[in-house]
Order: sequence, then C-alpha cells, then structure tokens
Amino acid sequence: MAVIAALASPAAAQGDKPQYGGTLTVAFSSDTKTLDPTFSINFSERQPLYLIYNTLLALKPDFSVAPELAERWEILDNGQRVVLHLRKGVKFHDGTDFNAAAVKFNLDRRMDEKLNSPQRGQLKDIIDSVEVTDPYTATLKLKGASPSLLGMLAQREGFMVSPAAAEKYGKDLATNPVGTGPFIFKEWVPGNRLVVEKNPAYWEKGKPYLDRIVFSEITTTAVAIQRLLTGEADYASALSPIDVRQIENRKGIRLDPSAVGRWYALQWQVDKPPFNNLKLRQAIAHSIDRKRIVDIVMSGRAAISNGPTPAALWWADPALKPYDYDPAKAKALLAEAGHPNGIELSLATPQIALLQQVNQLVQEQLKPAGIAVKLDPVAQSDWYPRVVQLAINFTPMRWSHRPDPDGLMTLLFHSKGAGNSTRYSNPEVDSLIDRARAVTDQGERQKLYRKAQEIIMQDLPYVPLFFSLEFAAMRDDVKNHVWVADEIPRLRDLWKAKP
Repeated sequence: MAVIAALASPAAAQGDKPQYGGTLTVAFSSDTKTLDPTFSINFSERQPLYLIYNTLLALKPDFSVAPELAERWEILDNGQRVVLHLRKGVKFHDGTDFNAAAVKFNLDRRMDEKLNSPQRGQLKDIIDSVEVTDPYTATLKLKGASPSLLGMLAQREGFMVSPAAAEKYGKDLATNPVGTGPFIFKEWVPGNRLVVEKNPAYWEKGKPYLDRIVFSEITTTAVAIQRLLTGEADYASALSPIDVRQIENRKGIRLDPSAVGRWYALQWQVDKPPFNNLKLRQAIAHSIDRKRIVDIVMSGRAAISNGPTPAALWWADPALKPYDYDPAKAKALLAEAGHPNGIELSLATPQIALLQQVNQLVQEQLKPAGIAVKLDPVAQSDWYPRVVQLAINFTPMRWSHRPDPDGLMTLLFHSKGAGNSTRYSNPEVDSLIDRARAVTDQGERQKLYRKAQEIIMQDLPYVPLFFSLEFAAMRDDVKNHVWVADEIPRLRDLWKAKP
C-alpha cells in the first residue's frame, strides 16, 4: 500500500494528557438505515459503525494501512494469498471470542449470494476462499493480486460482527449491533438519536476515554451550527466553507479542515436514453460553470475537478482536459444530439443542503443551452440506495477516496464494478484497470490509471465538478480530533477536557 505523503490532518497537536469520562454529543445529519455493516450503504452509517465495531486493519491519516484486529499480515504467492495474524484475547460485546472462525464467518457472510450484501460483488471478485489456518490465523486465497484489498479490510468490508449475534438476530442485527469496538450499542431512535456507551472490556488498553457518545439527529447544517453555539452539541462534521462563516474565529469553537475533499460530480446511466448519447453528455458538461458553483457553494475555496482524483493523490492526472464553460458550444452539441428545440430532464435532488444548492445552480446553468431541468426531491436516506438500484438516473454524486486507486477506479469505472451505477463499460478501461491491479511498480500503475482516467473523462459517465473543502467543528474542550483522508469522522479516540 502506498503511503500518501502530506495528507496528515492539520488538527493541532494536543499534548495534554487524555482525561476520562463525559458525553460527546454529535450533531448528526443521518441517512442511517442499518447498523449491520454487512448491509451498510449510506455514508453516515459509518460514524457509529467505527465505534461499535473494529475492522481487521486500520487506516492512518495518510491512508497507509495499520494493524487493528489483525496485528500483522503477510502477502504471499505473488499477492494471491493474504495471511492475517489476529490479535488474541479480544471479545465481542456479547462475551464471545473474536478469532479466525469469526473472520471466515464475516467474509463468507458478505460473499453469500443468498444474503445479497452490497459488498458481495467487490469481495467476490477478489477473494476465492477464506480458511481458518489456526484459531488466530486466517488465510485469504485470492483470485489474483489485489492492491485494494488491505484498504477494504480497513473500511466497511472489514468490520467484524459477532457470529453468535448474527445467528441470534438475523435481519434484526441491523438494530442490535454487536462488535468488538470501544463502544457498545445502547439505543437508536430513528429521526431522533443514536447512543453508544463505553465498552469496559475493550481490548485496547486505556481506551476509550469518553463514557458515552450521543448522535443527535439534525435536519440541516444550520441547526448543527446553532447547537454548537448554544453548547447543545460538541461536534459536527461535513460543514462547508459557507456553513462555517459564522463560527470562524468564534471563541469556544475550533475548526478542523479536511485534508482531501470528497469528489462531487453529476452522473447518469450511459446505457439508457437520453444519456446514452455522448453529444448530450458533452452539451451538459459545457453548460456548467464549475467556477461559479465553487464560488457559491464552497466560498471559492475548493479545487475544481477535471477528473475523479485530487492532486494530492499519486494517481491523479494533471493533464486531464477540462470541459470549459461554453454555452454556445453546448447549444450546438445539443442540436447535434438530435434536440435542436431543447430537451427536458429530471435531476434527482436529495435532501442534502449542499447537493440541493448544486442542483439549483445546474438547473440555472443548463437553461441557456435549451436544457430544462426539473428538480425531483428524494429523501436523503433513500437517495443512494435508489441510485444503486438504478431507480435514479440523473443525479449529483459525491465519493470519498480509497487508500489505493484500485478501490474507487474499479468500483465506479470497471464494467463489473460493484458501484458502477452509471452502467459505464469500456473494454480498454477494463483492461487498463485489470493490468494496473497486477502491477507492483507505482510508476507503471500511475501511467495505466492516468490513461484510464483520460478515456473515462472523454466518455463522460460523470461530469466532474469539484473536490470539497469540509470542516469538522467542535467545542474547545473536545480533544484529539484527526481526519482520515476518506472524510469519515473517527470519534473513538476523542476525549473532553474537564473545566
């Protein structure tokens, strides 16, 4: 796994000795549908999941992979066998042992066709079998070398649930989660709050520091800001530069900007009318003034995107050509696409403030080219599941990055990618991604991924917009906050200073 230099969070170094106790209240805009990581799709679910569960491996702030439930690992047979040496003495919250049999159960469960986990496709493409070598050694036999696997085992695919609890609760594990993590699930009142409490038997000595974390659901980021100001909330994340204007330099509140922003883009299904017409896709791309969008929704402080990869990551391609804002060219392309009198399109609009703002600007900008856009509201909790089900065609999208390019590139752009909701298929791109997966030299992989991105941006399954600048905001007594480059807050190591 490549270490991405200079991505460490800019959070101030905190040399104070950690203090124990207290409750952290998180202002939380939730689309949570399940607390069973085997079936998790929505982004917000991962904040509580990282508290209730451990992953097999961990991610450092710079995206390098570190031990967690697996204290070390070996990659053998030219990358086709991964041996995980597991930590001993770890217990699930129900008192049962974490061991190699639990690892096999979890990975087999995800790959079980009958269960239909959303992670099945990606894991099944990589893993041939999981074997229990001994009680604390699990061996993963792979179908081929996979540089993305270690990063996956540090993310959603690597969360370990109690096999006994999964057998006991079945589908109800979604609301009765049992992991090995630093916090134990207490209650979940959808639309109101989700509560976890300190695990007194946690395996990581001296942790956690907090007694309790309460996720208090909010409807808008404006509510989060207000609760921070009144002291009703201690922490909020996913705040834009616009959101934080009123709390910048505010006494008692600290802001921590993310190091690498999520990728924002527009997507469509390229195999269905009307978006199976490249000229129409190009017309839309040339209709969009991305600088104006960034100026308005990111206060001009985010990087404009010409492709899916930000400049900080080694597989980024600085030579990608932009689709310049050119309404006249857009109108001509629309006519070439067979719509000289214009066209009306429906744009799914999830109830997420930033995406609503983006959509309103897209609606405004497409109009001069003759493209009338109808904004179709969709509930935040239903939005991405409906995209995956292909029930939504034209929509804004945002993606956090993965520790290796094989992760997101395969997920989104390979014809067999588990997250390929654009239905994009290009044999040359498939070949480049497959070849890059089997190569160990980073320079050679970089060339292959850059060529793939060049083709992808010519084919336009996505219209790139920008890489977000996002902030976590917290009360001054909240300590030890560190960003990981995937933009998912890890709250397990936070502590609160006592007055």
